[in-house]
Amino acid sequence: MDILEQSDADIRKVAETIWGDMVNGANSRDWDIYSQHMLAESVTEQARASVEHQWQYSKMFTSLTEEREFMGVLRQMDHVLVLWKQWSTKVEGDFLVMLYLKSVEENVKVIGSWIR
Repeated sequence: MDILEQSDADIRKVAETIWGDMVNGANSRDWDIYSQHMLAESVTEQARASVEHQWQYSKMFTSLTEEREFMGVLRQMDHVLVLWKQWSTKVEGDFLVMLYLKSVEENVKVIGSWIR
């Protein structure tokens, strides 16, 4: 089923699993775990280098908590945007996570992510 047709609760369940894997991959600096839900064409050496650069220089990006606060789902033209409030074990403050998800051949894939 297309992600755009799913309920917010169903989207949240899928997104929680995906973001959980991305948090685990970021905290352990493991590209294979971090990128496993991305579109195949997005898993490039350039993307890997960019993420690894962030892991090297951002304390927040490698110390994300398992705890997060779900904020909502926004449906856009061909994808959904899932929002959370996220925290770090090493950097004080609240961070906004935006995870862009799209249905691709019966699978839900990450087409973008953003944390600030």
